[in-house]
Amino acid sequence: MLIFLTVLDFPVWRHVPVEAVMVNAYYAESLELSAEFRGKLWVDSGGFQAITRGEVLPLPYVLYSYRQVRAEAYMAPDVPPLPSDPPEAAEQKMELSYRRYVEASRELEVVPVVHVYRDLSLTWRYAKRYLDLSPQVLAVGGAVPYLLNKAEGGAGLVYRFLEELRAEYKGWIHVLGAGAPTVAKRLAEIGVDSSDTAAWIVKAAYGKVLLPCGPERHVTGRAKRFGGKAITQEELEELENFLRRTGFSYSLRPCIVKHWCRAVLNAWVIQYYTHTNGRSCQKQD
Repeated sequence: MLIFLTVLDFPVWRHVPVEAVMVNAYYAESLELSAEFRGKLWVDSGGFQAITRGEVLPLPYVLYSYRQVRAEAYMAPDVPPLPSDPPEAAEQKMELSYRRYVEASRELEVVPVVHVYRDLSLTWRYAKRYLDLSPQVLAVGGAVPYLLNKAEGGAGLVYRFLEELRAEYKGWIHVLGAGAPTVAKRLAEIGVDSSDTAAWIVKAAYGKVLLPCGPERHVTGRAKRFGGKAITQEELEELENFLRRTGFSYSLRPCIVKHWCRAVLNAWVIQYYTHTNGRSCQKQD
């Protein structure tokens, strides 16, 4: 499975040989990607970030941002429903997403986005509308809040829908925002073709590094946030050996105290997972 690194305003490809990048429409123009990046480039509309702030980005703004970057794929300018939305509100957002997809498609080829919602019959109602159009690529959005809510079976809901979708649809499936290694292994087993993740830089901001194959560990003395264990001396040595063996450019001990270098390290680990397709991974807690 191909994992895109979600990039906001940090050009990670200057430090890591990145194969695929997903950029947000907010930042795509300022990154000058067409001049600097040579890998696979997709662009996301920023719909999830906008809706969590109570915004809906104007369609002309999104399309203008898209036209500034030469990419292989542009995600439809969607309006994702939240798990807390009542069914009528969720359906309104799905309908608005569909209308924006149709309108955007008149000016630019965009990838349709179907949204996971706790009532999968509603999700399927819109999925079938997109499938009737025979898209080459179908994106699945709104999955991350459910994947994070393991206590209430949210991850199972996502995986069940993806299994059903894979059985129904033979094209390329991309799951938005769910490319962290701990989730990517399950997505690959289902037959998902690609996903993207900002975990490499988000975890770094909280003082964490990703160990090869997925577990995250705290490496700074700052207060622990969002769970996770402190790295052990044995894990630190194993990580150091892995980085040395795979040709990482920076020394581990000085690197982990710097936010940007932790982010580069995490991106390196995710790229390792992508290149080996998870074959070298052992289950870790």
